[in-house]
Amino acid sequence: MARLISKWPQTSVSGSKRTNLYYSEWLDDWFVGTGKDESCYLEGSWWDMICLARNILASENTKIAAPEYYHPEWANNNWCGEDMPYEFGADGERKGGAEDAADN
Repeated sequence: MARLISKWPQTSVSGSKRTNLYYSEWLDDWFVGTGKDESCYLEGSWWDMICLARNILASENTKIAAPEYYHPEWANNNWCGEDMPYEFGADGERKGGAEDAADN
């Protein structure tokens, strides 16, 4: 049987300053993605998307809707890219440190 949810406790989730989800004020069970403000679509690096996904899985909403996917320890506040495990080069190849050296 499906869970009955009448109201989401969390109405917004952010991955960085330009990746945000907000609860719709006019549609039930609908979230919209914006960038730096509500006039901009969702935008950001792949790392920003990873941080957003982690915050979704750490959300109280996930705890209610799908507790098996709830990971509160994954919550993050990635406003400046701290802990980003990769660099993206202009040529499209990953540039990194010891991990990359070990792969080659």
